[in-house]
Amino acid sequence: MFRAAIILAIALSPAVAWAAGKPKNCFSTTEIRAEQEVRQGIFLREAANRCNERLLPGARDRWQKIEGANGAKFRSSVDKRLKAWEREFPDDWKYKINYADGRLVTFARNIPLTEGFCENIDELLQTIEKRGFAAFTKLSKTVRNQVTDDYKVCQ
Repeated sequence: MFRAAIILAIALSPAVAWAAGKPKNCFSTTEIRAEQEVRQGIFLREAANRCNERLLPGARDRWQKIEGANGAKFRSSVDKRLKAWEREFPDDWKYKINYADGRLVTFARNIPLTEGFCENIDELLQTIEKRGFAAFTKLSKTVRNQVTDDYKVCQ
């Protein structure tokens, strides 16, 4: 019995190592897109929360409604992102992903809260509300996005 357990553990250990994969030193275009979407979601969440208080009442609820309606798509992006980070930074991916997210939250929270900023957030939310997740994906490629400056894209 003990021998069978050891054989099973040995047989599974390469499978576990293989599942994480070896670092490629780059992110695939799919992983880059997922990273962009996650970052854009973090930015819009923070911006909606800030604008909600004074200049754009209801922004927080609007963002939460968008998140709820597209939960599976957001979850898919988060999962793709996590797999890429686990592969590329196997020893300290949690620390690095928390640092990256914290950097973005700090940035979003330190943009001056002006009418123009909140009007821009309102327009982004309206676009996503009208056109759905495809509009969010399109916006995530261009709005406040430095993913391809941070990570090499696999060729």
